[in-house]
Amino acid sequence: MPTTHRPAWILSLLAAAVLLVPRAFAGDKERWYLLEMFGGKAGWMSMTETEEGDRIISKTAMQIDLARAGGNVTIASEGEFVETREGKPVSMKRVQKFGETAVVQEYTFTDSEIQVKSTQAGTTSTSTSALPEGTWLTPSAAERYMLQRFKSGAKEITVRTLSPDYGTTPVSTTHKGFEPDTIEAMGRKIEAFRCTVETSIMPEAKSTEWIDAEGELIKGEMKLGDIPILTKRCTKEEALAPGAALRPDAMVGTLIKPDQPIHNPRRAKHAVYLLSVAEGEAPAFPQTGSQNVVAIDKQSVRVTVTTTQFAAAPETDTADAAYTRATPICNTDDAKIKEIAALAVEGADADPMSRAEALRRFVYRFIKDKNLNVGYATASEVAVNRSGDCSEHGVFLTALLRANGYPARVAAGLVYVDEFAGQKGVFGYHMWAQALIEIDGKKRWVDLDGTLPVGMPFDATHIALDTSDLDDSDPTGGLGGVVSAMGRLKIKVESVGPAPKPEKPE
Repeated sequence: MPTTHRPAWILSLLAAAVLLVPRAFAGDKERWYLLEMFGGKAGWMSMTETEEGDRIISKTAMQIDLARAGGNVTIASEGEFVETREGKPVSMKRVQKFGETAVVQEYTFTDSEIQVKSTQAGTTSTSTSALPEGTWLTPSAAERYMLQRFKSGAKEITVRTLSPDYGTTPVSTTHKGFEPDTIEAMGRKIEAFRCTVETSIMPEAKSTEWIDAEGELIKGEMKLGDIPILTKRCTKEEALAPGAALRPDAMVGTLIKPDQPIHNPRRAKHAVYLLSVAEGEAPAFPQTGSQNVVAIDKQSVRVTVTTTQFAAAPETDTADAAYTRATPICNTDDAKIKEIAALAVEGADADPMSRAEALRRFVYRFIKDKNLNVGYATASEVAVNRSGDCSEHGVFLTALLRANGYPARVAAGLVYVDEFAGQKGVFGYHMWAQALIEIDGKKRWVDLDGTLPVGMPFDATHIALDTSDLDDSDPTGGLGGVVSAMGRLKIKVESVGPAPKPEKPE
């Protein structure tokens, strides 16, 4: 049975998405906010700004606490951006702790490029990145511009900015409306302006914000899928005050019960599902080697999963170097990962499919402690701790595949289980790996689930909602499609059974 639908990595994605909360316009030196999810306190967020000589230093911090047996898991992120008073970028830094080990990324701006240094578990790697194209503003310069436009009476304000929370990808944020309203915050009623906010990195995650006459963000409401996230202005003492940590069972409501049970799910080779949403448009589900998606209308799609047939990958995938490079979460430059990757294929057949399967089985055996006590660990952390749930299996297997020359990525979505968290016959959230392997002369994405034991190969109850190359340029890790689908999907099981007769190779 897969170590599946544990909420830790989902909460890590939610935590990353929280970083998309637009910054206030006002230049207050320090701001604190409570974060609420599922109707209770989930953590806090802070923003500070200081000046040192001709430099302006903007800092952000965010923390979410997840209750676990015997203690809590903390998911945290810190960011720092240094710029000149004229808005010229100098440096930025991002520290993420979604597992037990922090990943530190430091960026230094030159006139021609961005120099990047990543450090985790005592290992440091360096690289360079191109300067972002087009016009964009540094964080403090963006706030000054937005405040000036707001006070001039503008009804729509768009700004494109770079932030350590987003990596090296500028994000466009648009505020619209600014209708007068009154809200209660910090124990008093505040005259404010209500506006809607959209970001380019997650356009489906629209939010509503209340901003006072000085451009101060007082309150924000965001919906990711069907999950409400509330950001509320507070004092530092209120933000840091002890509170009940968010419990894993808070997300039980995001599990999906299909219209009928699936018998012997681990043996299913072929399945057809009708996925739909009651409101809005259905997410854009990915076509993968074993998964075919056909749109029915704006609110529904038909998904067919066949575990024994793999469609040819598009040329854009086969030529994409992102599936082979080392990243902070999938650091194949790590000497420990290289050593394990070589060990994992000792004695394996030369056939690419057989070697990939050998790596999958190795990961299942290597991760001894299959538990809930990890948020979203890097491959380097797993190599040392040998601990985690489905996300750690998926990321670690992707790293071993890349270290052995396979282009690889993770897929995230749903898998069916007979019982979980007291609910019977449900789809829960899950993560696994995919390797690009040549079959019959064409490169094809092949699914590999490291949480499954030797006698249980990949089955047709896996439904991919998104895929990711595990790059760091997106705060949601490229898995925003999973978050946008949460709490919204309905699943009708149209058929489940053995594999159909093989089609003629493409």
